[in-house]
Amino acid sequence: MRHTSKKWLGIAAIALSASLVMSGCGGNVANNNTNETKPTNQGQGGTSAAEAPIEIIWANNFNTPEEDGNYVQTELEKKFNVKIKNIKLERGTWKEQFSVLLASGDIPDIFPVDANETDMVQWADQGIIATIDKAEIESLMPKYAAALDSVDSGAWGVGLYNEKNWGIPKIWPGGLDGFIPGYNEAWLKNIGYSEPPKTLEELEDVLTKFVNEDPDKNGKKDTYGLIGRGKLPEQLFTSVFSAFAVSPYQFKKDASGNVVYGGITEETRSALALLSKWYKAGLIDPEFITSDNNEINIKFADQKVGMVDNGKWGNFYNESGFVAKPGLEKGQIFVPGKPFTAPDGVAYSFAYGARQAPVLFGVQLEKDEKKRHKIMEILEYVSTDSEGFLLTGFGQLGVSYDMEGDLAIPKADEEVSAPKMGAGNFYNPLSSTDTSMEKHTVKQELLDLRDKITPGVTPLLDVLGPAVLTSKPKYWGNLKTLQDTFVIKAVTGEANTGKDFDNFKDSWLKAGGQEVTDEVNKVLADRK
Repeated sequence: MRHTSKKWLGIAAIALSASLVMSGCGGNVANNNTNETKPTNQGQGGTSAAEAPIEIIWANNFNTPEEDGNYVQTELEKKFNVKIKNIKLERGTWKEQFSVLLASGDIPDIFPVDANETDMVQWADQGIIATIDKAEIESLMPKYAAALDSVDSGAWGVGLYNEKNWGIPKIWPGGLDGFIPGYNEAWLKNIGYSEPPKTLEELEDVLTKFVNEDPDKNGKKDTYGLIGRGKLPEQLFTSVFSAFAVSPYQFKKDASGNVVYGGITEETRSALALLSKWYKAGLIDPEFITSDNNEINIKFADQKVGMVDNGKWGNFYNESGFVAKPGLEKGQIFVPGKPFTAPDGVAYSFAYGARQAPVLFGVQLEKDEKKRHKIMEILEYVSTDSEGFLLTGFGQLGVSYDMEGDLAIPKADEEVSAPKMGAGNFYNPLSSTDTSMEKHTVKQELLDLRDKITPGVTPLLDVLGPAVLTSKPKYWGNLKTLQDTFVIKAVTGEANTGKDFDNFKDSWLKAGGQEVTDEVNKVLADRK
């Protein structure tokens, strides 16, 4: 659709220098989804094939198909009596390409899946995305709405802006999987432990013995207890912070019910004091400061460290590229522990959260009820119906994938790969929401592993999650640098957790942290 509102044309010059790529990149092989769709003479809603098909302009930057008129596209078109026009964007440069498209006045019906909440607000202010009534979504996409609510009903709040709902709410349930501590199984046995430690006191004992009792039996004192991902401080020593019911990089509610930033709380002060004690005792590998996952892999596999605490349940599967498989290749078994119980009696595990920005529709759909409803009908089908889920995720049964029970197995033949078939998430931007579809994408042994590891673990989540905060762009870069620096210094002892912590807290609040905190409180109040 060509949209010519004056307020939108005013931004056209911003994107004139970017280039629009309308042909697809290779895309990624689907890891989520597909079954062969049986063509019908009617759409799901009973629309007669004699009617002219509805044209849908479908833009996405994820798993872009190689060719227009591909198998998945054609099957959807036949089933729903639609004609899809693909707008294929590169994953890494989609924003620049999409800006050029919008600046030309051509607004697609469905927007790229990687659009975030900041994009949503900008496009809402510019009048180029549609508001969608929540009740309409629940009516036309009942299975999807139920699946969403079963994971995180708070996801509806992410799309709220100016007291209106924008788009179809979207979640990634994997974001609720918290980080779990893991240990070198042989090291535990060599120091007299038949199972991983259950308390911080036991953990301190384990780490001390990992350093002092030659757990690798090489006759040398050349081991450390714990390493952390210093290059990504949000994942740094999460098991210790979680034991104090805090993440330094999340907002939380204090005992009085007020929203506070975790990084300046007494809980963080206490956790940092304990970590500093361990660092001074030589229990923490000093190279944690410059370590990323690759360095952690090497350290664990080479028996330099005995504990890693930024793995999720899937990382304990023997084919996991993080810790488990690299360790096994050198004879080390990565065994999961349990999060340590916090003072309130809950075993927390730091998690990023499931909520994401919604899938957005072009503003023209506000006045085109027939097309809007048709798109919602398609999205319900591909996200919650096994037939649609398997079609969009894997292509054609017997050609591009086979089934082993409920599990879809992609074929290795490049001639029928996902990009050639149009499979992946291009036509299913909501593929992750309905967890019942996991039976098609996740091996039963992995599901069994999750059921073994995760019971009793409570994800530690930011009290707000994704949200548009006008104050955040002004201050957050500087605030995060301030915090990252202090956290490292507090662990290594360059800064203390007494007066230095007080000074950090005061500096953080004065550097914009108070303004951001006030806005978080306001947004939470508005959502209620």
